[in-house]
Order: sequence, then C-alpha cells, then structure tokens
Amino acid sequence: MTTANAANEDWKLLLSFFPPNWKELGQVTEALKGLRQDKSEENYMCTLLLHLGCGFSMRETVVRARHAKLAELSDVALLKRLRKSKEWLYRLCCALFEERGLVTELASLPTLRLIDATVVKEPGKTGSQWRIHYSQGDRMKRRRK
Repeated sequence: MTTANAANEDWKLLLSFFPPNWKELGQVTEALKGLRQDKSEENYMCTLLLHLGCGFSMRETVVRARHAKLAELSDVALLKRLRKSKEWLYRLCCALFEERGLVTELASLPTLRLIDATVVKEPGKTGSQWRIHYSQGDRMKRRRK
C-alpha cells in the first residue's frame, strides 16, 4: 500500500465533500478555540484526517504534518486536539448523514457501527500478538421523503 504525502493530496477536492458550514461548526463546538492566529482550520483538519483517515499513529501523524508544513505539534498535543474535536467531528458526520437523508434518532437501537483495530505485540521473535477491537455504535435511521 502506497501512502502519499499530505502536501500532495487534493485538499480542495476533499473540502468539496465537507458540509458548507464546517468551519462554523468548529467554532460552535469550541474545537477551534485556542487555535493560534497563524494556524488555519484547513491545516488543523488535514492533520486530524491524517490520523483518522490514513490510520497513522499519533507520532507518525505529527511527523508527516511537520514534514508537510501543516502543523508543529507533539503527539500529546495532537491527542488533546483530537479529544477537543470530538463534538466537531460528530456534528460534521451528522451533517453529512443529513445530506444523504439519514438523521439520528435517540430512541432506536444502534444500526451503524464504527470499528477500529490495532495490533499489540510483545517484543522479541516469539512475542505474543493480540488484536484489540474497539467499536462505537450510533443510532441512525433513513429519513422518509
């Protein structure tokens, strides 16, 4: 699998898939609070997507972001930013679902599941290996038209 440099990605094309008010949602949810004046929302989102979309570790994400001149931050700072962005990312997903005719319904059972997995291996040639799965459910239903 080939991984591209973040600076070479077609950011304008990717932004065309975002809801038109994605920056405002960042302000409302306070995910952009504390973002320095010399930092852009686009670079911030691109850095988050390197980790979330490409599956890079926190350390690899910050190295790639630094190399692409997107952000200068540590892996701990990225983790804090990611935690701070939880509501923003959730609202972005909800807005994208609504564009597709899906709305959240609090009383229904989970029908959409997001699953992430990682491998943990003991050091050495004969170290045991475990795969850890994490899943997050959300309640969604198709809006009737």
